[in-house]
Amino acid sequence: MAEPEIIIRPAELDDVSEIMELETGSIVHPWERKAIESLITDDNKRCLVAVADGKIAGYVGAESVLDESNIGNIVTHKEFRGKGIGTKLFLAMLDELKASGIVKVFLEVEHDNVPALRLYEKLRFVKYGHRRDYYGAGKDAVLMSLDLD
Repeated sequence: MAEPEIIIRPAELDDVSEIMELETGSIVHPWERKAIESLITDDNKRCLVAVADGKIAGYVGAESVLDESNIGNIVTHKEFRGKGIGTKLFLAMLDELKASGIVKVFLEVEHDNVPALRLYEKLRFVKYGHRRDYYGAGKDAVLMSLDLD
């Protein structure tokens, strides 16, 4: 069976319900609907979706202040994991951020999320700190950043 064509595009308000399904099916503490909507409507935020087989296979959201940005979430639907969609989404977001004048990107990831850590390291993010119990007791966050210049 051939791999589905992946289309990366800006998220639209009509996508929010599908994005919420990704959130609730993949994340222990999913974002609220209003937070997802603001990724789409707020001028200081961006949200990209990956569409495969007519449905949203993943999304990534970022919030910017001046020339810095924070990646808040990147989620790939379970059915589409391991197919490079997260990498494609992340690269598209980094390209968009750089084109808009962003020079530094930050994120945090749970210390035992090995697939995410591998992705971020592959994309040249570097670890600069941690937050103890950020995701709950015993679930530390690894703080990472990337210079886009």
